[in-house]
Amino acid sequence: MIQYAELAFDLPILEDTFTYEVPSGTQIGMRVEAKLRGRKEEGIVLSLHHNEPSYAVLQVDRVIDKIPVINDEQIQLAYWVKEQYLASLGECIHKMIPSGRRHSKVKLTEGLSASEPFPLNEEQEAAYRNIKADFGKDSIHLLFGITGSGKTEVYLHLIRDILQNSNKGVLLLVPEIGLTYHIIRKLEAVFPGEIALLHSALKVSERFKAYTDLIQGKKRIAVGTRSAVFAPVSNLGLVIIDEEHDGSFKEHSTPRYHARQIALQRCRTNKAVLVLGSATPSLEVYHLAKTGKIGLQTLTKRPGTAKPPTVRIEENKKDARLLGSELTFAIKQRLDKKEQIILLLNRRGYSPLLYSEKEKTYIPCPNCTSHLCYHKKGTVICHLCGFSDSLQRLESKLGEKLVMMGTGTQKLEEFLLETFPGAKVERLDQDSIQDKSVLTDVIGRLVDGEIDILTGTQMISKGLDAARVTLVGVLNAGIGLGLPDFRAGERVFSLLTQVAGRAGRSDLAGEVLIETNTVDHPIIRMALDQDYIRFYESEIKTREELFYPPFSRLVRILSRSKDESLSLKTIEEVHQVLKKHLPEPNTVVLGPAPCPFYKIDANFRNHILIKTTVQNKWREILKKEIRPLKISKNVYLELDFDPLDLV
Repeated sequence: MIQYAELAFDLPILEDTFTYEVPSGTQIGMRVEAKLRGRKEEGIVLSLHHNEPSYAVLQVDRVIDKIPVINDEQIQLAYWVKEQYLASLGECIHKMIPSGRRHSKVKLTEGLSASEPFPLNEEQEAAYRNIKADFGKDSIHLLFGITGSGKTEVYLHLIRDILQNSNKGVLLLVPEIGLTYHIIRKLEAVFPGEIALLHSALKVSERFKAYTDLIQGKKRIAVGTRSAVFAPVSNLGLVIIDEEHDGSFKEHSTPRYHARQIALQRCRTNKAVLVLGSATPSLEVYHLAKTGKIGLQTLTKRPGTAKPPTVRIEENKKDARLLGSELTFAIKQRLDKKEQIILLLNRRGYSPLLYSEKEKTYIPCPNCTSHLCYHKKGTVICHLCGFSDSLQRLESKLGEKLVMMGTGTQKLEEFLLETFPGAKVERLDQDSIQDKSVLTDVIGRLVDGEIDILTGTQMISKGLDAARVTLVGVLNAGIGLGLPDFRAGERVFSLLTQVAGRAGRSDLAGEVLIETNTVDHPIIRMALDQDYIRFYESEIKTREELFYPPFSRLVRILSRSKDESLSLKTIEEVHQVLKKHLPEPNTVVLGPAPCPFYKIDANFRNHILIKTTVQNKWREILKKEIRPLKISKNVYLELDFDPLDLV
């Protein structure tokens, strides 16, 4: 008897599945190659049957897998994701399958014998017991602990409890594998042979091995970044999202999911506990905890003799010095004591701006609403679209010598090497870690005391735990405050608080020096005091007044096209459809309007923002009336539910 399969393809199409003839032995969850509309595509088998269609059916070209790579829970989850984010079923299910690049040094050490997690202090023990009491229920807890308060130890005790007392599995999500070096090492020590590591820097073969170990039930703990939220952990009992505030948990391509929302749905399905850990939780999550909708467990002190760092501020002087006198002196002191320093400057490149004296303007990117940045080795780069050119060719074209202005991490690194000869200086930013193995190598050497000064962009604020780091310096701390985005202040506060928390994590006293020309800005002042509660109480009032989350849910509709008039025409057509449903109580529609970054990579961008307490109603309107719109193939329409940025 002929066997037929319903296949889902990774394409932005309205149809969920297409029927094909498949060979015997094909199983649900396997990938196949098949021709669709004249092109060879990869599809996933979602169901099998013997019902002969009334139309001609193609045979698949080949079956790719020997065993299924997607299980039943993932298939059901894909249907849910499709409805939530209005993507095609194929796009949703293909997001779950591992992909990767062919390089990494982040590997687990096999063959270790298990060690015990560190004992908990009174606060940690209370948090652990309160969360453990909800095992077997679909509950949510915020583990709100100051930096260095030992959230990882609470995680370890919870994971151990699940593994020892049930047959359930665990999922741990982290913002960046390379920067959570200490968590991976602790997990290896306590749970040897139980961990499947999932992230994009692994070789494809390594990632698939870890993935298939999970789907076959050989491993019970999955650890990974955003996409690992889809990992096929059998009988899920506990999900932990470390640094839940981090923007990397939001996906920026279709489907534009947030890992927290996917984790919540999986916990509902499996009756599992969701733990959200952070020293600077997202305002939405902290508001849920404060209003009693989720559990709140608080850690207010560092374990043992470690104390939070002292924090001081130094106003930027209008002179040519890269570092202020206080910070320079503090660095010299730490170097003399053989202690370590972290310096944050959230600007890539050598000089962020190139100035034309002839035109009295900064040099823009030819493809973007952005400026070109000078990088070492004579290149100019746009950080929005990746456009690059040689400085020499650009100056020849313009007929003048351009003036380099400002300081980026490359210039700071060069200055540090000149000012502190003999110091071992390393830099971490998107330019220095194009090979992901560099990241884990540098973090490992920092932890092992082989680096004196680590400088870099915001990535160095995440999760670093080095015992001899006693000084953190922040240069130009106000970068980002001027962005036209309601979350700009939250991001800056979180960044400053998190990077400050890298200092003084052992019995050595820590100090933080913040340099800024906005010393009186309330966000800077609250970060100086490390006062999240005051920040929350101030920010929540503004959010309520302006009807932003957590008092509303957002939907962003964005049209982009290389044809400026087409982009505008499309967003106006969308607006006409939406207007039919307005006015709507508890809903505000802003726009259409040009995006703050109006042009990126030669695409003109316009958007509409819906603020509403009835997001599901607008989801249905978009599904029924916007997705089926006949839109030019030269326009791309993005639907983004709960967007994290609006630029």
